[in-house]
Amino acid sequence: GGCECVKPGGDPGLPVAFRTRRVIRVEASEMWRSYVKKRNLIRNRRAEGVEPMDPPPKTQSVVDSHSGMFAPLDPSVNELYAFHGTFVRYALSIAENDFNIDLAGSSTGTLYGRGAYLGESITKADEYAKDEPGGFYEGVFAVLVCRVTMGKMNVTASDSEAGEKVKRMEYDSTCGKRLFRELVIYYSDQCYPEYLVLYQRVHAKDVEDEISNVLKRKFFMQVPLHWRNVATDLTKKHFRDHHELADSGYQHMQCLVNQARVAPSRKLQRVLRLEDSSLWEQFVEFKRDLRERLGGEEGISAVTPEMDNKLKVNAVEKDLRALMKRPCKFLKSGCKRGDKCKFSHNEFAAAMDDMGLAASRRLPVDELDRRLHEGFLWLACSTHDEAEEVSTGKSCKGTCFFENLDTALKEVKSKDGLKYAILCRVLCGVPGDDSSASDDKDCIILKVDSNNRRHVLIKESSAVYPEYFLELYSQEDEEAERAAAEAPEIAEATAIGDEAAVFSNAVEEAPEDALVEADEELREEERRALEEPLDIDLGGGNEEIGSDELPPSVRDPDDISGEDSDPGDVEEDKLRYGDDEESDVDPADLGPYWYIKRDETGMMDGDSSELPEDAIACAEREAEWGDFIIVVDKNFKILKQWNMPKGKAAAKLNEMKEFWELSKDDEEWSSDGSYF
Repeated sequence: GGCECVKPGGDPGLPVAFRTRRVIRVEASEMWRSYVKKRNLIRNRRAEGVEPMDPPPKTQSVVDSHSGMFAPLDPSVNELYAFHGTFVRYALSIAENDFNIDLAGSSTGTLYGRGAYLGESITKADEYAKDEPGGFYEGVFAVLVCRVTMGKMNVTASDSEAGEKVKRMEYDSTCGKRLFRELVIYYSDQCYPEYLVLYQRVHAKDVEDEISNVLKRKFFMQVPLHWRNVATDLTKKHFRDHHELADSGYQHMQCLVNQARVAPSRKLQRVLRLEDSSLWEQFVEFKRDLRERLGGEEGISAVTPEMDNKLKVNAVEKDLRALMKRPCKFLKSGCKRGDKCKFSHNEFAAAMDDMGLAASRRLPVDELDRRLHEGFLWLACSTHDEAEEVSTGKSCKGTCFFENLDTALKEVKSKDGLKYAILCRVLCGVPGDDSSASDDKDCIILKVDSNNRRHVLIKESSAVYPEYFLELYSQEDEEAERAAAEAPEIAEATAIGDEAAVFSNAVEEAPEDALVEADEELREEERRALEEPLDIDLGGGNEEIGSDELPPSVRDPDDISGEDSDPGDVEEDKLRYGDDEESDVDPADLGPYWYIKRDETGMMDGDSSELPEDAIACAEREAEWGDFIIVVDKNFKILKQWNMPKGKAAAKLNEMKEFWELSKDDEEWSSDGSYF
């Protein structure tokens, strides 16, 4: 029975071998902690011991002979390694999010109840593995190599109540005793998916040379392996997400910044990873075109051995790899093995804990296609808005990127002490170093600095994927910005003070008789002007009337002799203007001098005077309240100032000037004759 295609001699027939395309180690701390907690719980529950598997699991001999790859197992709880075959995307989802027991058995049945089914034989696991016909993972299958705590097992050929017995804690798992033993667990934290293996089936009719050529090529995922959306099928769903890196990823990126020795030093505020399916597909399409230009899968490399080393862009990749190795424990005391030591002698890697190192290994260094000259380069921006524009991929064409982070940051100005560094994937393709003859080049090496770091001009925006966005703060930059902003204000304030001093000295040095004489002449002219009849159009013809005959609405507002005046108003005016009963100056005639005040809230008002000393006297009384006050003439030349603010003086003076220009001739503001 069964399908003809899997019978002996069928097409393609049963697999005769499996060839590995890629192996991915899963390092998920939360999932591991849950597994260890569950293992300890079973160990305590079965303190009297459990019956071991008989015979031992088939995976045991491989585990024992590869101790560097597989950690020791605990036989007291029947801990073992087993296989779980499935779709590639399901395997990726399990590796990212753990098993979903609620969905278990949806495609394969539930002979022993709803749970996660595993096997000790890869042949059995392959029965459950599926590829993606017509899709990205066509011909590629997946199996998870899982660490499992079986505990006390219900060994049975068939038991529909197996799952219920585990829930009643009679057992911890089920061992289906059939042609191949099937291992079933009912709680996801009883299993840790440690390795994801992508493989290809080999059939009897396959040509060995063709298989070998396929295996020589590095296998890349449709979506980057370290992305949250790694299991997404781009033909069915699109996404644009910004994922903030957690503590371990943040720690790694801060060490990467420190390793670049940026000056001034910068504190990483936060780091985001951009996952944009449209931008990624655009990048992959450029990669596909570049590969075809180089001759396809069997073509040449973009960077050939005979090329000058200065054309090879790989310094940032080396920076990333330097933070991936576990630090040597003899780093501080001195390691005798030197360069032969397999551990890191990088002082910045030594600053990371185990979680930081795990985050380093999740970065996409191994995802780079060196044959296409793919690498990482830095780009910097001054503001968040500029960085957001870069994230759209529209502003990268003809842009210069840098291998040196410090150089990239020095190309832009900070704002509020912040700069934005963007770590970009870049397809450099065929490089050149002559911008005048670059038609057949994908990038131009503009410069190689003293540290052997390159400035690289990328010609096409599709060749760039901006992946990591780092917000970097420098207190030194913020202080420099503040000092630069205050410098012109201080200079202007100094100039204002100098003008005021000149005027004050002029007044002090003038002969007192000359001032008195000028004052008396001016007052005499004002008296004559008041005694002359006023020609006012009242709508019924022109009539000559004196000021005493004016109706109250147009009478001098400061004339307090009328019957409607309030004694309280008289006292208030005396406090404001002084008790100068002999003065015949009419404040309603706006004079050429004003004082303007501005309080801390930004509210402004002012007063006018014919004589500068009167304006100054009024200003001095108001200045006692601590407000910023200036005295100006009709051309807004500042004669004197009080309570100069410590910051943004120039901006505040501009506001006062605008207020004065708008208000000095406004009838509504000047209707009371003195205030505007």
